[in-house]
Amino acid sequence: MKKIVLLVFLLTSFGFSQTQTQIDSIHQVLAQLPNNAQLSVAIIDGEKVSYYGVKKEDGSIRTIQNKNNVYEIGSITKVMTSTILASLVHEGKIELKKPLQNYVPYPLKHGQKNGNTITIEMLSNHSSGLTRMPSGMIFDLLFRYNNPYVKYDLGRMEKYFKKKMKLNRNPGEKSEYSNIGVAYLGHVLEYVANKPYDELLDHYVISKYNLSETSLDRKIIVDQLVKGIDGDGKVVSNWDLNAFAPAGGLLSSVKDMSKFVQANFTNDPILELQRKKTLQYKDEIDIALGWLIFNKDGEKIYWHNGGTGGYTSAMALNIEKKTGVVILSNVSAFVEETRKLDGLSFNLTKLID
Repeated sequence: MKKIVLLVFLLTSFGFSQTQTQIDSIHQVLAQLPNNAQLSVAIIDGEKVSYYGVKKEDGSIRTIQNKNNVYEIGSITKVMTSTILASLVHEGKIELKKPLQNYVPYPLKHGQKNGNTITIEMLSNHSSGLTRMPSGMIFDLLFRYNNPYVKYDLGRMEKYFKKKMKLNRNPGEKSEYSNIGVAYLGHVLEYVANKPYDELLDHYVISKYNLSETSLDRKIIVDQLVKGIDGDGKVVSNWDLNAFAPAGGLLSSVKDMSKFVQANFTNDPILELQRKKTLQYKDEIDIALGWLIFNKDGEKIYWHNGGTGGYTSAMALNIEKKTGVVILSNVSAFVEETRKLDGLSFNLTKLID
């Protein structure tokens, strides 16, 4: 029996390189989350990746193997959509500074405001002037809160841009987060490439970076899917993002996301283009194509998070040091304590030796 216990210990601990400080930081956040919560963490240091899985059950925390488990990653999908954009720019099929209207096969309700024209770049860096959500979504959010996007198909989105499109401010004036803007960008890329978004995603992201556990279709990875929970630890419905898929529809594992992080440490011209600053977002925060760039203490951290009705995620990269962190959880973004995952992603990145 002692030999078996020793063997199990060796198998589960070999290759783990988390420091006790990192582990304590992870446990401290998990302790504040509901029962049945789990975190899947990847700590990346150049070519090395350390995975750490942990779950809260009956008030106790135990380690688990979950690097291959799949979660909804929410708005981290926006980073992947901008990778597609950067790829098409690199191929000369689309230009960032050209008007959005040039790439849309129908007249837009508002392609400009006060002489300022919406460009392709503005959809990616949230400076288009578009609202966070389209008008008319209030019914879905109130009465379909368990799966609010399920009825919002491409036809409905195109109708919005043809007849109801609304701008809160002048295009290019400043960045204000817009889900509808990035969702629509994904479909604009469909018009440009004459291919559906899922094919573009597979070609320019999933297949290119060998993300075998990443998909828009949860039926494909259902055996690896972790069930999302609410603030009481009860299982909730998965979200069907429909036309909003380019803004938040991906499912993935920390193993796959760590591959994408490591790809950013190479001399990939497309990912380098994607990381270039396009606009200042807030004090000490710039914005690139899909990435927020935090400038603090002389370092740049490329970052994005995500959240759906049953999941929360965060991803942080330090390109200069070639370090990064990915955190995926099965806890609803509507649970206030999940906001601590953002801070945890920055903290763990700083703790990498």
